[in-house]
Amino acid sequence: MKLYRQIRNRLKGTRLVSKKELLAKALDWTGMNLLARNVSVWNGLLVLNYHRVGDINNSVFDHDLWSASAEDFEKQIRFLSLNFDMIRIRDLDHIWNQPRGRYVLVTFDDGYIDNYEWAFPIIKSYNAPATFFLTTAFLDDRKVAWWDEISWMVRSATRQLIQTNELTGDSLSLHPDECEQSIKILLSRFKKLSGDQTEKFLNFLAEATGAGRCPQEIADYVWMTWDMIREMSKAGMDIGGHTVTHPILSRHSPEIQQFEIEHCKQRIETEIGQEITSFSYPVGGKDCFNQHTRDCLKQAGFRWGFSYYGGFAPLE
Repeated sequence: MKLYRQIRNRLKGTRLVSKKELLAKALDWTGMNLLARNVSVWNGLLVLNYHRVGDINNSVFDHDLWSASAEDFEKQIRFLSLNFDMIRIRDLDHIWNQPRGRYVLVTFDDGYIDNYEWAFPIIKSYNAPATFFLTTAFLDDRKVAWWDEISWMVRSATRQLIQTNELTGDSLSLHPDECEQSIKILLSRFKKLSGDQTEKFLNFLAEATGAGRCPQEIADYVWMTWDMIREMSKAGMDIGGHTVTHPILSRHSPEIQQFEIEHCKQRIETEIGQEITSFSYPVGGKDCFNQHTRDCLKQAGFRWGFSYYGGFAPLE
């Protein structure tokens, strides 16, 4: 599990509601025990964010996105169901106005298939709700996300070194013992880019590593399908928006932000046949969305926005 988000923007009045280190501390078993010891004296809303559930050791993709094994996830949901009121998005208005109590909102970003294969059955077995924020082009186009493709190219490299380049920066080792650190550096550099620089970065990295671009046969089995999403929605899971293509919204014009937000909402609502009111900012750091983003969310009809940095947002 990666982060205990805040409630991140209530878009009615734009109040902030909010990855790995914080959530690891909150819900690894040491942190879970700490939470257990304090649960009787704690009141408020805890928002937890996951991305992937399953076996990290078999993954060629970004290891930082694996939030828990299936076994640990089951333990976490069991603990949460016994000690908190696990809520849905529609419950936020009620607890916002009556904040006394211990509430938890479990969320997932992006739309990975393991959300359906592993997380959903566990959540359902406890009669618990969760919210799944979807990047619609991932589901429609079946392409690997940029962070996973960067990870795949480094792990699949046929060369030993990435030479210095204006896009990727200083030279980086591709030795297996150092690839994890190189991936983190490349991801950090990629996040600073915008426009056609992002595709140039990926094409350069494909050549520099010797791996090429991630093939379609690998990308085909990464994301959920719309049939899976509809099944989860009918079973009581909430569905939210996470843009069309997962850009860092603050790097783009208000017009592009509006497209990403509005078309994401329209696409999801067309597929599941109901309105969605919650949105998760891609990447979600404090510099990854701005006032234009908030304005676009309000105009599109979203009521709740979730960032990806830890902290507290008082409900009073």
